[in-house]
Amino acid sequence: MGKSTSQYVKLGVFVILGSLLILVMAYMIGNEQNIFRSTFRITAVFSNVNGLQKGNNVRYSGISVGVVKDIVMENDTSIRVYMRIEESMLDHIKDDAVAMVGSDGLVGSMLINILPGKGEGNPITDGDEIPTFSRINTQDMLTTLNVTNENAALLTADLLEVTQALRNGSGILSQLLYDSTMAKDLQQSFHNLRISTVQSRQAVNRLNEMIQQWQLEQSTLNLLMNDPEFSDQIRGVASNLDSSGREIREMTGRLNELVGDLQAGEGTLGLLLKDSIMAEEIRHGLKHLDSGLVKFDENMEALQHNWLTRGYFKKLEREQEKQEKKDKKNKKD
Repeated sequence: MGKSTSQYVKLGVFVILGSLLILVMAYMIGNEQNIFRSTFRITAVFSNVNGLQKGNNVRYSGISVGVVKDIVMENDTSIRVYMRIEESMLDHIKDDAVAMVGSDGLVGSMLINILPGKGEGNPITDGDEIPTFSRINTQDMLTTLNVTNENAALLTADLLEVTQALRNGSGILSQLLYDSTMAKDLQQSFHNLRISTVQSRQAVNRLNEMIQQWQLEQSTLNLLMNDPEFSDQIRGVASNLDSSGREIREMTGRLNELVGDLQAGEGTLGLLLKDSIMAEEIRHGLKHLDSGLVKFDENMEALQHNWLTRGYFKKLEREQEKQEKKDKKNKKD
């Protein structure tokens, strides 16, 4: 009988200790889940929660401050997440804080990270909604990496074609790589271009120096503005040009009148231009005059050789020679 009583005592102690252990564990779990603490509720709307579940942790600047209480699908693009946060965080979380879905390590469970805002916002209150930020998930990264790999493959193929074309010697670039003569010519062209650029810069600098050294006091504009004598000369030249212009206009008018008279056949010149009979008579008269002059020259030549008049002509020649010598002597003096 005594043996049975000791067994019952041991069983009772074991049950009591087990119950106390269960209560301690429940308290610890509840404390971790904010069951026995004062809390407040906030919400956030995400387009993708990336596998977030109820009971996952909520962290603020890396510190666990609450848990996810509920996840509700509002529409095809919005998912509202309800969070329970410790009441002690009311003075720390501002309304400009940003919530984002993350993971606890590389392969850990999902959680919500709340990041403080950059400004000076107001303290958050119970039931407020905070803005969210959707981080690129692993699937999006893999998709982007796949597209990048495809583009890299295409780029590698194009580079391979270019390299083969260069090795085959096709194209200007290949000629530059393998043709030493063309490369030297191109190098010489760049050298000449560099020299031309330097010379052009020097010419521009010299031109700027000449412009800077140019003085207004020695310019014609300054003479026109400050020298009254030069201004009077310019004014006289302008007046003479004006009078010359009037005389030229009058002369032009008289020439126009003369040309009109000639065209009308008035006066001797007009008759010469218009009257063909008179022109023919004048032509015959000039011919007779020419023949008469020829005969007169022949007669004078005959007189010079005639013994009666030879002395007279020789006397004229001697006087002419004396006059010429006298003129030469006067020019020398």
